[in-house]
Amino acid sequence: MNRSIKHLIEITIAFVTILFLLAITFFTWRFVSNIHPIPKSNTATPNTNNPASNPNVDPGASLGNKMAPNFTLTNQFGKSISLKNYRGKIVVLTFIDSKCTTVCPLTAVVLKNLMYDLGPYRKNVQLVAVNANPIATKVKDVYDWSSSHGMLHEWQYLTGPTDSLQNVWKNYYVSSQILHGNLVEHIAAVFVIDAKGHEKWLYLNSTDPQASTISAQVQEIENHIAPLLPGHVSPSQFAPARQLEYLPSSLGPSSAVDRAFTLPTLFPNKSGLPTTRNISIGHTGHSTLLEFFATWCPDCQMETPTLQKYAQWTKRHPTWPTLFAVDLRQSEPSTLHVKQYMVTNHLQYPVALDATGSVSDLYGITGIPTQVLVSGTGHILWYHQGLISFSNLTSNLQANMSKGLSK
Repeated sequence: MNRSIKHLIEITIAFVTILFLLAITFFTWRFVSNIHPIPKSNTATPNTNNPASNPNVDPGASLGNKMAPNFTLTNQFGKSISLKNYRGKIVVLTFIDSKCTTVCPLTAVVLKNLMYDLGPYRKNVQLVAVNANPIATKVKDVYDWSSSHGMLHEWQYLTGPTDSLQNVWKNYYVSSQILHGNLVEHIAAVFVIDAKGHEKWLYLNSTDPQASTISAQVQEIENHIAPLLPGHVSPSQFAPARQLEYLPSSLGPSSAVDRAFTLPTLFPNKSGLPTTRNISIGHTGHSTLLEFFATWCPDCQMETPTLQKYAQWTKRHPTWPTLFAVDLRQSEPSTLHVKQYMVTNHLQYPVALDATGSVSDLYGITGIPTQVLVSGTGHILWYHQGLISFSNLTSNLQANMSKGLSK
């Protein structure tokens, strides 16, 4: 009986704590919004990636011209870093729980896409993250999180003693609470600070992992960064959001649908440019591994060594799925460009050209890279969005190859 009462008390405390945090989040947001009204946009386009048409995207709250509180913490490489070190640059400041697996990876994805889309203007912007976990505060904790989410060399992820972190959270109205054990809840805030150190914008990042939401949030931040850049840059000068990144997932389209297709395919040629012939995927009696990519995609380039290794692997293990990359040809300058990319990067696997986007649509591709295991009858056996290591790739293929026997 005593154990039951104790358990009930623990559950009640956890519930009340969650309600308390939600209340803090709401009133902090109302406080900021009331002091600094959100400017309304005069333009809107019927585009799902347009922030104005996406209810999951925070349009941001204007913070006026208040000086951003300075702080000094330690980055993921053990180096002491102060916020004021970045005067002269626009700082995008966020708060990341070093053990988070939910909204924090989405925030990192938004920031990574932001820097990519800024193109040459990224030299004027610095990403800074502050650890929002009061328990996992070691340099190794922020190093490991950065490394596992592809952000190791993309930002300064800062940590320090819990009391130092709490001072920063307090100065930026960011609450962080231990709910139970090692479970931490915090406000997913993103601040834009101008080159003179003034707070300009605040966003509460969405928990929606859809590529359209991520793309729209990136665009919203870009729109507010543009006027702060030297030379009064227009957002139209940035590259269109290409939805490179999203929260890695194994959820994909239904496996019940026959997704066989035929595309012109480039094959490596030791004596020159790749040769071309049509190839059919599905209805072949042999499973196939598809890699949806584009030559301009940084993460696709990062994944190339994994695919090269797998292509070599299949030569020694011919019963494993054959690898075919599927290039989003409609986003490339030309077919010749793709051929030259294959030669320059010594690709050892064929590249199918999806010139119309019909195959990408058939497989529900919303971002790249995406890997899909297809049965010999054209059905999806396994689906993965995002970067993947060789060991994870082969273990997932091995776990799902046998499904093809029943498809």
